[in-house]
Amino acid sequence: MSRLRRRSPHGKTNRSLYEMVQEERYKYPESLVQDECRTVTIVELEKPPGAGFGLTISGGIDKDGRIRVSNMRPGGIAQRSDLLQVGDYVTSVSGVQTANLRHDEVIGLLKSAGNRVKIELEHEVPPIPAANGASAISKVLELRLVREEISFGFTIRGGMKPLHSKSRPLTVTHIRPGGPADREGTLKIGDRIVAVNSTPLNHITHNDALMIFKQLLGEACFKVEYDVSVMEAVKNATGPLLVEVSKTPGAHLGITLNSAVNNGKLAVMIDAIKPGSIADRCGALHVGDEILTIDGSSTGHMTVPEATQLLGSASEQVKLEIMPLSQMTPRLTYHNEPKLMMNGELPPKSN
Repeated sequence: MSRLRRRSPHGKTNRSLYEMVQEERYKYPESLVQDECRTVTIVELEKPPGAGFGLTISGGIDKDGRIRVSNMRPGGIAQRSDLLQVGDYVTSVSGVQTANLRHDEVIGLLKSAGNRVKIELEHEVPPIPAANGASAISKVLELRLVREEISFGFTIRGGMKPLHSKSRPLTVTHIRPGGPADREGTLKIGDRIVAVNSTPLNHITHNDALMIFKQLLGEACFKVEYDVSVMEAVKNATGPLLVEVSKTPGAHLGITLNSAVNNGKLAVMIDAIKPGSIADRCGALHVGDEILTIDGSSTGHMTVPEATQLLGSASEQVKLEIMPLSQMTPRLTYHNEPKLMMNGELPPKSN
């Protein structure tokens, strides 16, 4: 059966409101997401012939809830792409809206997509970064990562949006275990990517950022903004402080130790702190602080290697009693004992 449409005086077919809304949704999909904390992103997955996308979904009109990403096969295309996250809602597949589809119909769309599929995802926008103030300040570091197959091992969300209230810095929302970023260890969830290879990323869309990342080959230099806690207790200290630092098992604090003579006694000191490390982000430790005890053990008769080994043996929490540099008089005289980093290696020589 044929269907006639009334044409406008200008010769163009009158479109229904639904068609116009769908066109606007394709241009600015986040404009139809009413929740101010949620937005929409379009991603593209590509796979070799005969392989799957490694994506598991749940939901559908015949199931309990909307279509969403429920799992990604470890090592599969979806997981290694670092474009999706478990919990993302799948609002369309290859341009077909999923709101009124059964679970098996969406599965069929994914299977019939061929080797490349465009998926529209609804997800939460990243939180607004804490403004510089009494509780936190922002720092910037440069981080070099080597691309592994199709990604650098982290997921970003945010970017400029047509609705200004949903615009955010390009924020790291997930770090894939075992990926390049995870192995390097500096990047953390909540960090902001502000540039890559000297290309600013401050005022671009999420999709534009993904296109730039896709064109990067080999090693790339990322400029990363991160937050550091401001500890009033450290600033106002009048004596020793007990600092508790939480970390994951096997993670390094990121401090370099050295020995120095303080008031005629040999002391273990913080000689350097790696930018973006656990020690740097906690805000309580600073270069020049004396470490008095490590998990209750006095460092009074420890060598630098012994103190480093004790720090490295801590699992999820390290308790350090420190004497802040501001409380030390007179100035320290550094000993000639070799400096050691938290991984037990000698730091690189400076020119």
